[in-house]
Amino acid sequence: MTLNTKRRISLRASDFSLILRGRQASLSAVLIFFLSLPPLYAGNFYPSGPAKKSVTIMLYLNGDNNLAPEVLYALDMVETVGSSDDINILALVDGRPGFHHGYGKSWDGAKFLYITRDARIGEINSIVLQDLGEQNLGAPEILEYFITECLRYTAERYIFCTFAHGRGIIDTQSFTAAGKHKSLAISSDETDGAHMTLPEFRLAIQRALKGKKLDAMVFFSCLTGMVEIGYGLKDLTEYLIVSEDEIRIVNDPPGRFQIRGIKFEEPLKAIHADPALPLYNFGKITIDTFIEQYRRDVSLKDIHGRMYAGRYPAAMALIQCSALDQLASYLNDFATYVIKKLQVSGPAVLLGDIQRSLSKTQRFSSFLNLEYYDLQDFLQNLAVSTRDEDLRQLCFRIDSFIKDKVIVYEKHTGDCASNGLSIFLSNYLIPENIFQTHQQLYRISKFSQETFWDEMINEVRVRSLASAKTQSGQVCHR
Repeated sequence: MTLNTKRRISLRASDFSLILRGRQASLSAVLIFFLSLPPLYAGNFYPSGPAKKSVTIMLYLNGDNNLAPEVLYALDMVETVGSSDDINILALVDGRPGFHHGYGKSWDGAKFLYITRDARIGEINSIVLQDLGEQNLGAPEILEYFITECLRYTAERYIFCTFAHGRGIIDTQSFTAAGKHKSLAISSDETDGAHMTLPEFRLAIQRALKGKKLDAMVFFSCLTGMVEIGYGLKDLTEYLIVSEDEIRIVNDPPGRFQIRGIKFEEPLKAIHADPALPLYNFGKITIDTFIEQYRRDVSLKDIHGRMYAGRYPAAMALIQCSALDQLASYLNDFATYVIKKLQVSGPAVLLGDIQRSLSKTQRFSSFLNLEYYDLQDFLQNLAVSTRDEDLRQLCFRIDSFIKDKVIVYEKHTGDCASNGLSIFLSNYLIPENIFQTHQQLYRISKFSQETFWDEMINEVRVRSLASAKTQSGQVCHR
């Protein structure tokens, strides 16, 4: 079986009319949205310099939430670099109405900007292509429109960067009922109460690109360094720069940054110096300047308001997207093997190996911190734990492939056992109602639909609970 042959839903002929009606309604809404926007080139502004530049940078900056001060400051710092004869830098930025961010009420809404150089800190003076007022940056139509317009600024390479909230492949920390709103990829907009699912995020970019491919995508968003997210975007970009951990910002008191997270201006300075900068170097600079902030003490407050010195963990990696198809194939082999072994008699040894390995593996923020695990750390632990030689060799093969082909560059702090990519691997200790809700949401992902990973998770859970019940019964009987 190949990855593309797995199908979960068979459509009857009568279903197609419903799909077409839904698609027509969606297209009509998009058309109305586009027609309602003012002309992009207000003031007859066009990019200066050659018709085709070396690089066009797209910055999708969603500060319509508690990130407003940090998002606007990041934009302010990008202005210290600005566009040039070789580089276009464009940004769609949205602030939070009524949120004190220090840049004035005019930045409470959304603006489309062509970034020009301005060394002054505390004000943003780039060319306003559109003053859009309140917009929902959690809507896929806005993202599609932004990328479509950025592509008018022709270049040899295109790099997409976003600064927005993210919760990984699903919103594992929500307790609300299952539904579309919980399958969260990125970009929560608090004014509109919306955000994008990973399929919506992917489709918006795919429609805008119209067959083209981005050279790199940079995510200044928590928990985006996941196999499932990379697999969903692998056809749209050559490289991903992502963090499998949460990204922690220390801006206390406001305006006094101790940790800013990604410093977009640093790789942009390098591109200014060398417009043909290899993407590996771009990624390395982005990651190095990010991680170095977390390697020194910062001043923090405890629950009583007392100051103390501490550090936060951090991780970031540069991912080669062309290798993710093969990685998914290997993981599918792994899942198939585990399922087969668990379905034969006497699965207790393998269950014990998996559970011990998970208990030793680096975990990331999720429900009870029992759903997102560092993939390589898990494989390495399992290879040591298991006495099944075939399974051990599978672990070694996947681990080596990730090191050699998938992770191009990676850095993490010493208190984090990160290797670059996490994966959804729900622990059997998760309560049943939460497990079923999250499995339902997980199955929406392309990776889940094209591998047996979610079936493996379910099989491990069913067998683990049955084993635990048996052991409990034996204890009571004694």
